[in-house]
Amino acid sequence: MSNTKNISIDTEYLKVMSVGPSGEGKSIFAASFPTPGFLFDFGDEALSYRGKDFDYESYSLSPLGWAKYEKDFITLKKCLIEGIRFPQEGESTQAKERYQTVAVDNVTAMTSLCMERALQLDPKRSETGGPIWNVHYPLVKNLMEGRLRQLIDLPANVILIAHMDVDKDKEGAVIGVGPMLTGQLSVTIPSYFQEVYYHSHRKEGNDTRWVMQTIPIGMNHGRSRLSGKERLLPDLIENDYRVLAEYITGARKKVQQTKPQPTQTK
Repeated sequence: MSNTKNISIDTEYLKVMSVGPSGEGKSIFAASFPTPGFLFDFGDEALSYRGKDFDYESYSLSPLGWAKYEKDFITLKKCLIEGIRFPQEGESTQAKERYQTVAVDNVTAMTSLCMERALQLDPKRSETGGPIWNVHYPLVKNLMEGRLRQLIDLPANVILIAHMDVDKDKEGAVIGVGPMLTGQLSVTIPSYFQEVYYHSHRKEGNDTRWVMQTIPIGMNHGRSRLSGKERLLPDLIENDYRVLAEYITGARKKVQQTKPQPTQTK
């Protein structure tokens, strides 16, 4: 039997969902995680990981792309169990080195790929030749929820990159902000993660600083279970895994900070 007294950032893998508009440092944050790592590259994001030790696979926007992802996931899970790296093309043996991090970049593109699979599973189409709301979107929801739950359960750090979706009323006023996922997935999927960080940037003099929001502010529902009742993490923290780990382990102490302002969304 396990005991929660033994849980720490050193004994538990980190499960993080990073949410934000394009260009706010989400992929850079993922690239700062411990390596070797594996990247499911759904949105042509590998360039942001250059120079880092991430093996990766990319996927075309087609039913074949989704089939390739499912095959790669099974292979990756086997690699994690056996402590070996993903098989490289033309190599007969696999390196004995265990992946520390699995990144999914990004879930918006993954959802589009999943829709291609749903359209393949059910041939019905709308009058314009596209998906039918009550047919294909439930298929996408079920497929995505199952696959993301499987990802979270992997024995490694897992980081999921999601673009931000802004919900507006008929007058154009912003009434909600969250990850860009199908239907209720925008609510249920974040609840599975230990950490949900909202990425933004702020000006400090002539410098620009990319940060992550670790608490709810305005309509952004950032949160941190690791921070806990002790509030180990600042409300805004640099988008770097090493900085995050230092706060959680106590190597870096939180200093008093002014109340951050909500992210402005146009």
